[in-house]
Amino acid sequence: YEKPPPGLIKEDETKPEDCIPDMPGNEHAREFLAHAPTKGLWMPLGKEVKVMQCWRCKRYGHRTGDKECPFFIKGNQKLEQFRVAHEDPMYDIIRENKRHEKDVRIQQLKQLLEDSTSDEDGSSSSSSASKEKHKKKKKKE
Repeated sequence: YEKPPPGLIKEDETKPEDCIPDMPGNEHAREFLAHAPTKGLWMPLGKEVKVMQCWRCKRYGHRTGDKECPFFIKGNQKLEQFRVAHEDPMYDIIRENKRHEKDVRIQQLKQLLEDSTSDEDGSSSSSSASKEKHKKKKKKE
């Protein structure tokens, strides 16, 4: 009976930035979360509010494969290619399409080259014959 009613005293509300530790690399994420909306799916300036930790750099605000990570390009490239290939279901299909398009383009260029060389052979023989006729005419004069 000595305690005040529950609605009278406000308990400390958890702030969104409190879920990210106050470390030197996390101040940008903490600052963004401190001013981010707490209700609804509103995205200020089109920036997504993400409370997640990267496994590689241990910073908050992005995941392991995101381009924001400082270790995005660094690391073992073969392992990264393997990871991307196994995480992306469309990877094999896209790779096959690119390979097929390249083969088709090579075939088109070969066909074009063959057509142009066959035209040159036919025209060069006729042009050489016309040159010989022209030389004969000059000699007769």
